[in-house]
Amino acid sequence: MKITSVDVMKIPSEDPSFSGNGQGSKEDWCPLVIRINTDEKISGFGEAGLAYGKGWRGGFGMLQDFSEVIIGEDPLNNEKIWNKLLTSTYWGIAGGVVVNAAISAIDIALWDIKGKYYNTPVYELLG
Repeated sequence: MKITSVDVMKIPSEDPSFSGNGQGSKEDWCPLVIRINTDEKISGFGEAGLAYGKGWRGGFGMLQDFSEVIIGEDPLNNEKIWNKLLTSTYWGIAGGVVVNAAISAIDIALWDIKGKYYNTPVYELLG
């Protein structure tokens, strides 16, 4: 199985009554969701924990950049992908909250794919 595409989505959440967070953003909560698609028509979903304030913008870009790195990889080999993102990309090596949130979202989506592939709840795969 191979990863064929990745969709990075910002969930609309604008509240017209909210006056902003003091930094120009009219949204105070902006969830980021990633969907990893495979050649076997199995998709996995994950969320980057950067939904508050301006963090979503950095997370959105990081997920887009990391998405290019994982295309063609075997989604069942999540440890290899995690290690690749952390040790062979500029931002992965540098680390930080945004990087770790993006890697975490990808890892969650890969576990989702693995659970669907084996038709087993993820909590059972984790042991």
